[in-house]
Amino acid sequence: MNTILESFYDLKEILSSFNNLHEKYNWLLTDLDGSFPDKYLDYFTDYRIYNNGTSGNTYWITGEKLTKLANKEDIYFIWGVFSAFDKQETINLDRFKEVPYADGNPDFWIETPTLQHPKAIIELVF
Repeated sequence: MNTILESFYDLKEILSSFNNLHEKYNWLLTDLDGSFPDKYLDYFTDYRIYNNGTSGNTYWITGEKLTKLANKEDIYFIWGVFSAFDKQETINLDRFKEVPYADGNPDFWIETPTLQHPKAIIELVF
């Protein structure tokens, strides 16, 4: 399943629409832009921050930690991609050939868009 959201949303509002189902997954967050200061990095299991002007920053987080992050902080996104994975799945953030992205992605504006990561179960694009 994939969904494109065309508005600004805070994290708590996004997760409340899942009725806690998001906690059944691990999440890959990529191509994020919005209110997301570095002081929140402790919530993530793993992450890569690239300070060379690229938007390829990647974040790996459990659904439970995502809930804690949303309930504790006021975070919103202008764009980005949230990809859900089975709880048993792990991702090596150093091995990405192509990071899922939102900004300027032409593959969303076709009749049947597909998930960007082959192991993702759900993709939410802002």
